[in-house]
Amino acid sequence: MIFISAGHHKNDPGAIANGYIERDLTKEARNIIVQNLDLKNVIQDKDFETNSQYQRRIKPGSGSIVFDIHFNSGSPTAGGTECYVNRKDFADKNSLSYKMADEICKLTSKILGIRNRGVKPDNQGQHSRIGILNLGSGVSVLWEICFISSVLDMQNYVLKKNELLREVSTILKRH
Repeated sequence: MIFISAGHHKNDPGAIANGYIERDLTKEARNIIVQNLDLKNVIQDKDFETNSQYQRRIKPGSGSIVFDIHFNSGSPTAGGTECYVNRKDFADKNSLSYKMADEICKLTSKILGIRNRGVKPDNQGQHSRIGILNLGSGVSVLWEICFISSVLDMQNYVLKKNELLREVSTILKRH
């Protein structure tokens, strides 16, 4: 089972920059990915759900994938893609979470022509622990597609998003 979420909900816009709202971008990305998956094996967040409500509703098991989509934000010169996994999976570079996150970072960097910032443990982000990465699923990845605050990242994303998201759905199916 693949549990896929857009990272932000109707009352939480996430980052806002360059005329883009993270919530809208992540919903669109989630929907494009889901269109390329077998729907009977997908559970997605609902746009009105908070992250806590979604996490309480889903019951990922050891054979499932939790995939949370975000856009990063920083200075206008910051750019690139990165993924987060929980600390246990980060310590084991052979873990399925680490391998999938690494593959997604490399793919995103290649297709969008942006920097690969790599795979990071969940305590290296803005939180000491990212709850959705610690629900007990077999694979858990939080993907920061690119920087919403970077004009160049966003230009490349808008031009190549369909190709990128189709390829990411292929990675999700394979894992």
